[in-house]
Amino acid sequence: MKKVIIIFLFLLTFYGCATVGKDFDITFVKRIEKGKTTKQEINDNLGPPFRKGTDNGELTWTYVYNKWSAGGTTYSKDLYIIFDKNGAVRSYVFNTNIPGEDVEKLIEER
Repeated sequence: MKKVIIIFLFLLTFYGCATVGKDFDITFVKRIEKGKTTKQEINDNLGPPFRKGTDNGELTWTYVYNKWSAGGTTYSKDLYIIFDKNGAVRSYVFNTNIPGEDVEKLIEER
């Protein structure tokens, strides 16, 4: 029994990982237009948000993807969207540290 526990702990330490949220495609982020893109378009492209909230009385949606590995590597990205009273995007913030998801390139392509 001790051998099984030791093997399990070894595997968990070196191969274990955990994720929170659902991965989403960042190519849609560059197509978001303030004042034009609607909640329905966001939902159609990214699915339901990880959480909903309010920011100064306006609806917010947050998309989150976090991945941790037991080896110490952590990757994350999030998209925080504020909608106006008409259901269009008022503003948004996107952050990532995932290799290959270059934020500067998203800005340049706009």
